[in-house]
Amino acid sequence: MIEHDSKERRCPLLGHAIRFSYCRQPGASRPCPRILDCWWETFDIVTYAKASWDNETLAALQQPPPPKTASLLSLIEEAEKRIRNAP
Repeated sequence: MIEHDSKERRCPLLGHAIRFSYCRQPGASRPCPRILDCWWETFDIVTYAKASWDNETLAALQQPPPPKTASLLSLIEEAEKRIRNAP
């Protein structure tokens, strides 16, 4: 894993340069859902992924991303729940 950790590229989600090590675990136990799309031109990310992650994680990475509207609605619902549960 450490072999590619120092490689950098611009993150389309964050809008600035990040290292591969961040993409492997961006504040979660799973890699970023876009990791395969972002790193395929830099090195053989598919071979790396197969050697590094279990079948469940690989299957999740191969799912198409949810539509933006679905993501926005989900974020709105979560915010509404937090507001309702606030003291």
